[in-house]
Amino acid sequence: MSNTRISGAAQGDATHAAHDAANPAPEAGMSRDIINIGLNIFRTGIRRYDEETQEHLQWLWGYTFEVLGNSKTELCRQIGYDYAFIYDVFTGRYDGDLETFCAAIQQLKIRAAQKMPLVETVVVKRVLEALDYAAKSSSMVSICGPTGRGKTYTAKYWARLHNHGRTRYIRVPSGCTRRQIVTMLCTSCGIGVNGHKTPELEQRLFKAFDARNVIIVDEAGHLVPKANSNGTSAIELLRDLHDICECAVVMIFTDVYLKEMESGRLSDYFEQFRGRIKYKLDIPSKIFRSEVEDVVKFFNPAPAQRLVELAYKTAGARDGKLRTLFEDLQRAKEWADRENRPMQFQDLALAVDWRKSGGVWPEE
Repeated sequence: MSNTRISGAAQGDATHAAHDAANPAPEAGMSRDIINIGLNIFRTGIRRYDEETQEHLQWLWGYTFEVLGNSKTELCRQIGYDYAFIYDVFTGRYDGDLETFCAAIQQLKIRAAQKMPLVETVVVKRVLEALDYAAKSSSMVSICGPTGRGKTYTAKYWARLHNHGRTRYIRVPSGCTRRQIVTMLCTSCGIGVNGHKTPELEQRLFKAFDARNVIIVDEAGHLVPKANSNGTSAIELLRDLHDICECAVVMIFTDVYLKEMESGRLSDYFEQFRGRIKYKLDIPSKIFRSEVEDVVKFFNPAPAQRLVELAYKTAGARDGKLRTLFEDLQRAKEWADRENRPMQFQDLALAVDWRKSGGVWPEE
């Protein structure tokens, strides 16, 4: 694919960056560090490779856009190949053996997993099951539960390491509009958005997704219209993508938003969504003791009962639940590691006190 962009020589001003060969048009998202290979070109290019190689390349493509911010520099640094080679592979121009390159992708996948460890509690396992169901059956799935139970972390973990890069994870901001969700989905797919109107971008999305894709929409409750608004356009896009592309759609809610969909003023309208949801996972508010034990054992394989009890009490407090407990245990383990010993009760107690006091303030 030839590069038809004109770099220009603009000097820049207070609101516009200067242009040069390395940074042709930064305000338009055209920095040379950005991968400018269209999704359609990538998908067409890799068809010439065997299925296993395509799976590896799909994962690398998704990891590049979801995790590496579409940075050429970071991709080359992490995979250990120069961009000219990667470009030829992504566009189907490479004629050689890709076994070594695929091995490098597999090693990157292992490192990505190590950076994002997952404690498979009973709740995490159920979330993974829901995500697997969505992928295998191309269904619409809802995951609903209170904050601090690992919904987001587990979804990100699954999206990063599973489904071979065909998963698109987005987190919906408050008051999300249809244009915003279209832009986020396009960005996650590597579809350029600058200079394109929303209907045009939507058509590109409809071409980008098929039954093998999974769209995970975190904080999907932000798509529910506010009390003074009747706008349902943003959430309708998810329905259309599911219906037209037959892709899986996973919506992650905190419980308060799903209740609004089920019994609020627009409950009749949202009936069409509830009817499409084939798998509904409701995470209970109660924290199971087994969850806490699994998390504690991740930091200390043979914990004293006293440590488990403190952890259970900490998780039950109304200040973050398991998410906060995990952070406290992480800090406690770091302190114990400095003394080259297993984490103990007093380490967690100190970490909890440290957090509640707002950290350590300097002495006068």
